[in-house]
Amino acid sequence: MNLSIKYGTEDIDWVALCEIIRLAPLGTREPDKLEKASKNSFVVCSVFVDGKMIGFGRAISDGQYQSAIYDVVVLPEFQNKGVGKTIMNAILEKLPKTSISLIYAAPGKENFYRKLGFSSLKTGMGLFPNPEWFRVNEYIE
Repeated sequence: MNLSIKYGTEDIDWVALCEIIRLAPLGTREPDKLEKASKNSFVVCSVFVDGKMIGFGRAISDGQYQSAIYDVVVLPEFQNKGVGKTIMNAILEKLPKTSISLIYAAPGKENFYRKLGFSSLKTGMGLFPNPEWFRVNEYIE
């Protein structure tokens, strides 16, 4: 499989990306909000096969102390083939050497992130606009 990595937000089909997120399944996103969030991110990485986007991830950072990775997603038919690892490594390469948080790991994917050196947080907490969705999808207790 010949992967190509692109950084930045140019040439992203936001509707198609929202569909990848839905199919992954990581819930739903609104294309205009995802575009704005991505354009405000420190690093954005997309992965393509034969010109078709199959994966995506982004991170925010203050450039000094803290960074956080969000929206790491791979189309289901390309999962477990190294695409997620490629995305994560590409993002980590571009982030400053800060503390890096992964606030939302899809339930069941924790070992994937542990293999990349991430550890579970003991003190992480969140305040959510729709806590019931996070509870039903097992992101929070």
